[in-house]
Amino acid sequence: MKKQLTFLLALLFSFSIIAQKESKEIEQFIYELDQKIPQLLNDFIVPGTAIALIENGEIILQKGYGYSNIDKGTPVTTSTGFNIGSISKTIAAWGVMKLVQEGKLDLDTPAEKYLTRWHIPKSEFDSNKVTIRGLLSHTAGLSLHGYPGWSPKDKLPSIEESLNGKNNGPGGVEIIMEPGTKWKYSGGGFTILQLIIEEVTGQKFEDYMQEQILNPLGMTSSSYTIDDNILKTSSLEYNEFGEVIDFELFTAQAAAGLHTTIEDFTKFALASLYKNPNNNEYQQILSVVNLQEMMEPTTASDGIYGLGYQIDPIRGTSMTLVGHGGANAGWHAFLRINPATNDGFIVITNGGAGHNIYRKVYCDWIYWKKGESMGNRCNILPSIANKLKNIIDAEGIDNLQSQYLELKKNQSENYNFSENQLNQLGYHYLGKDNIDHALVIFKINVEAFPNSSNVYDSYGEALLKNSEKQKAIENYMKSIELNPANEGGIKVLKDLGINTDGLFKEIVIEDSILQSYTGKYELAPEFVITISKEGSQMKAQATGQGEFEIYPRSENVFFLTVAEAQVTFNLNENGRVVSMTLLQGGQETIALKLKD
Repeated sequence: MKKQLTFLLALLFSFSIIAQKESKEIEQFIYELDQKIPQLLNDFIVPGTAIALIENGEIILQKGYGYSNIDKGTPVTTSTGFNIGSISKTIAAWGVMKLVQEGKLDLDTPAEKYLTRWHIPKSEFDSNKVTIRGLLSHTAGLSLHGYPGWSPKDKLPSIEESLNGKNNGPGGVEIIMEPGTKWKYSGGGFTILQLIIEEVTGQKFEDYMQEQILNPLGMTSSSYTIDDNILKTSSLEYNEFGEVIDFELFTAQAAAGLHTTIEDFTKFALASLYKNPNNNEYQQILSVVNLQEMMEPTTASDGIYGLGYQIDPIRGTSMTLVGHGGANAGWHAFLRINPATNDGFIVITNGGAGHNIYRKVYCDWIYWKKGESMGNRCNILPSIANKLKNIIDAEGIDNLQSQYLELKKNQSENYNFSENQLNQLGYHYLGKDNIDHALVIFKINVEAFPNSSNVYDSYGEALLKNSEKQKAIENYMKSIELNPANEGGIKVLKDLGINTDGLFKEIVIEDSILQSYTGKYELAPEFVITISKEGSQMKAQATGQGEFEIYPRSENVFFLTVAEAQVTFNLNENGRVVSMTLLQGGQETIALKLKD
């Protein structure tokens, strides 16, 4: 996915080799980050973060900001523990590649050869085409994108039970497309790799990884096992409103379960810089040849994924970074390295809105690497939901509607006022069975966005939970009137005994309208979503990810089933598409459409 560039040759050349920074430039950039990060934490209600930067193979910043425990005032330090979500896969991939290097696994041998405790379910596809390479690169054609965690009170299922579908929601792992033909992210594939490591080594996955990967890298404060030692130094985890939530545990350790510190995480980043002449000081586990192969795009991934590493070309430069992102409830993490220049960027956070922290700081870092000032080009507005929750906590709910309207009138440039922000707050209260608060929030949203199907659906849900059946039916009917493809709303009405014959209608959109949505949408300098059209089927592909089909909910709202995301195309007063709103996991991001 490369945009055709029209930069002058001289300008392109100037970006091809990013000069290493002078000490004064480094000091100034770190000073600016020190001033900016505490404000970001406050704006997005993220209690704490830890950040590390590597320049030419040297650590220039490794620091904690904010708090790991708000109530106790415990600061985040470089030895505070965080879960790093899906970046667990990248480190697990080292465990697999070590076995490949030792001749105990073969990248192109069927995974089934190594499995005895569980087998890939029979399907129309040939399971012998599911290889170790395919599992590492997400090209094995498997289901199960990602995993929710388990609470500390839950009894964790075995790996085999998890693969069979006892995994808190996502279902079993199976082949759903021809292996080796297309990239499709599968956390389930890494759970198969977790099992294979146990089958081949005769050890528990977490023990093998500790002995063969983590300890040799000096990552002695990191573990795939959450025990008392890990918990003693760990941050608490917080939701998007700054409230403590349960510490999650994972059977799918390879996919999502690694706990680490910024000190240890930086050691891994340094070990990944295989072109550094001093690389053997940081690791003697994998050969340069194997590390290089892990960071080169695999054929079926369309250039976006290697073996456990995402491939991330930076638009407007010749830089190609590799790494991974990770997120679990209350945790966000981000890793990018540049083996060509021995640079690196690492962030871990302990809040539900932590992705806003790493996106903004990463954007600043990219501009800095390009020799440009920080400025405000990486601006992301705080959610109005956080502001409203603060008002509710301090003053109650009675005057919230008038306060919302006052804020929208006088501070529209200071907050993200989208419908999804209010929806998120409404569901926050609904999840706590605070129905009165939820009803007020959803009602404000209906009045603010009267042409949105989704707000009526949400309001209907809260009304139904409050035993206001007739009003709930009215709102579900309004939702379906605005979006005849709202199958969920139709099902609710059917369950309530309402005749729904003829309510569902397939959304048919004019070809010219669909064509107007195609193009590239930029969320940040390093992150672009490309919308394409094949016949009447719309598709979306983000930087570092595969291509997915998106389906209409209304003329300008589409959904992505594989990642439970919603895409909304926003028009200006002249009817021209100017931006796209991406909603996923309750978090909303606006991307501006790039000119062709």
